Amino acid sequence: MTMCREDSAGTRTVSALSGDAALLDRLRTATGQGRVHSVFTRVVNLLTPDGTLVTLAARDTGDAPRTLVVDLADWTGTPLAAGQPVTFAPGKLTLGTGPLHVTSTGAWPWRATPPSLAHLAPGALARIADRLDRLNQEFGPRGGMLGPVPGAGPLEQAVARALDAGRTILLTALRTGADDAEIRRGVLALLGLGPGLTPAGDDFLTGLTFVAALPGAVPTGLVPTVRAVLAEHRGRTTDVSHATLTEAADARVRAELIDVLRQSADDGPPPRTPHDPVRRLLAIGHTSGSDTLSGLVAGLHLEEELRGSL
Repeated sequence: MTMCREDSAGTRTVSALSGDAALLDRLRTATGQGRVHSVFTRVVNLLTPDGTLVTLAARDTGDAPRTLVVDLADWTGTPLAAGQPVTFAPGKLTLGTGPLHVTSTGAWPWRATPPSLAHLAPGALARIADRLDRLNQEFGPRGGMLGPVPGAGPLEQAVARALDAGRTILLTALRTGADDAEIRRGVLALLGLGPGLTPAGDDFLTGLTFVAALPGAVPTGLVPTVRAVLAEHRGRTTDVSHATLTEAADARVRAELIDVLRQSADDGPPPRTPHDPVRRLLAIGHTSGSDTLSGLVAGLHLEEELRGSL
């Protein structure tokens, strides 16, 4: 049953089905004027009165930090456009001049709680990483961290080479315990690199940073460096990527990535085909899910290596 209704004046009201628990807490007392940042088929991005980027996602899109999942199939039937006003009131958003009301009261609170990897025996992280890498190599799309598509043009090939070089610089710096300047060089080599709303370099950084931010992870300097680079180079990448990486530095990532790690950390035989969490992750964006999974794989391998050196 849909939870969207329209009154006689043409005003539509839609309910949030679920939402980031931290965002729901903020919305309970939020007041003031924001604006529509950007509109896409499946998501609408908003700026809150204090300038924080948050997302309204269509149903079945999946939970994520700073996101409300609302009871709409998509946003194509709404007259929303970038720059339109958004009024924030406790438990309710009023979007555009239509207007469209979004209520968050009653939304199921989703929490970005990752599993612990502390209990895993030596070698387990590497086995998990190898398993996920095989699935990514077999089922993930080319065009990002997995390399260019067959027949790619010179520009795409140049981006692929730059992505590979940036990955090598960063992982070498982290693996060898290099100073902050070298880690920063690796982060900057990837930040904003690639086309799209979330460039491939950023997605890789998201997966890698997520692992580094997990409780109990071996300290490498990556998380504080990512935070510093994001603060100092705000215009280096897209607003959406900036928000995603900011959350990843607190080990807060979208549900699909958490589910992949949680299922992988459970005991059981290796899957012969992509299990549901991997399939859902790989379905995100053009190469975004695959690029993020590449970062997760690299992070797990790195964590295994660093644990062995202690």
